[in-house]
Amino acid sequence: MRLPVTKEQMEFLKTLGVEDKDYTKEEIDEIIEGPLYDCLMEKGWKPGPDFEETNETGNMCEAIITALTKDR
Repeated sequence: MRLPVTKEQMEFLKTLGVEDKDYTKEEIDEIIEGPLYDCLMEKGWKPGPDFEETNETGNMCEAIITALTKDR
């Protein structure tokens, strides 16, 4: 199945090495658990001791995760 994301979200995913193609549920899980999660944890938080608030990158990651998991 194609990833249920917007064009802007797909462009972001491409920067993480994700291709615009058909994926299985397992492959989508790997995208969420791999490059999206890594990006969120490494670049997705505003400065602070407790990872309290996401930045623009974090917001994008969270929106994509929501889009990929909303029908489960």
